[in-house]
Amino acid sequence: PGAKRMEVRKAFYRAAKARQFQAAWDLLASARRSGVADKHMYGVGLSIASSAGRTGWVDALWRELRQAPELRRTRERQPSEGQSARLNAPLCTALITAFGSDRDGSRLGSCRAVLQWAVEHGIANTTTYNAFLHCASRSIGGTASARRGRRRGGAAASDDTSATDAAALAVAMTDQALAQMGELGVARDARTAASAITVYGRAGRLDRARDVYEESGDVADTVVGNALIAAAARAGDAVLALDTLASLGDAASIVSYNAALQALVKSDQSLDRVAHALELRRAMAEAGLAEDEASVSSLLAIFGDGPLGEELLAERSLQQQQQQQQQHQQGQPQGQQQQQQQ
Repeated sequence: PGAKRMEVRKAFYRAAKARQFQAAWDLLASARRSGVADKHMYGVGLSIASSAGRTGWVDALWRELRQAPELRRTRERQPSEGQSARLNAPLCTALITAFGSDRDGSRLGSCRAVLQWAVEHGIANTTTYNAFLHCASRSIGGTASARRGRRRGGAAASDDTSATDAAALAVAMTDQALAQMGELGVARDARTAASAITVYGRAGRLDRARDVYEESGDVADTVVGNALIAAAARAGDAVLALDTLASLGDAASIVSYNAALQALVKSDQSLDRVAHALELRRAMAEAGLAEDEASVSSLLAIFGDGPLGEELLAERSLQQQQQQQQQHQQGQPQGQQQQQQQ
């Protein structure tokens, strides 16, 4: 019997690696019935359910895990209370991640239920909260994406109300999560700040996004700065976007500059958009950051049909021709390349 159970485990991991979702799920069910499924198998099972888009599978594992906590212990030994907390936290994170991967972002309530369960059992940590905050940010973006799809299918305009409600719910739950982290003494890191800023930015709460950025202090990195620049761009606040970009210094990436350019595009503030765009181009060149399609698109929107726009198009066309020539030469044998050069 022991050898047979081990074969079930091996077959499960083989099916999971091959992304044979249904086969892996059936094998996990067999392992669960025979009592050989450990916490790692449950974690992989949640990943499978998420990848397959099968929220029903996630629901089934969530019901089972919260009703039978012994399933999350290792088979080799019974851990102490402190060890048990560390062993259980990754599964809670995996559950939140699986619920949060729902394409329409509608499972924020389920994510919150798992987080609350982890809090009540004393196992919630920074990673658990970060997974929840990421789920909250997806719930707004996912709702907007689903709404666009329904509009193409002729859905009613009431979707705007549901999107507003979803944003308000995400903001309220993010407020609660951040406050709870402070009460429990759970440390915030860069991912905490970036996810919270994304929630507030997508919900139109730029004031709260800026508060989180200022509170992040030493943990703020490029990703956190980029999140605030993107939030500012969404709100059309070019001044905040440019100030945040400047604070990043040498840590600014092409993503940072593109978000700042997008803020200039959307801004209705009284500033010289062309002058700022030229300054950003110069800074990008000095930092060795090549302009990509997003950069060019924003610059063209700022420059318009004037000489600067025409010059940019000419530069882009020349760069594309040079890239095509290089690709063509790389695809030729070395002898043909030497003959062409001669």
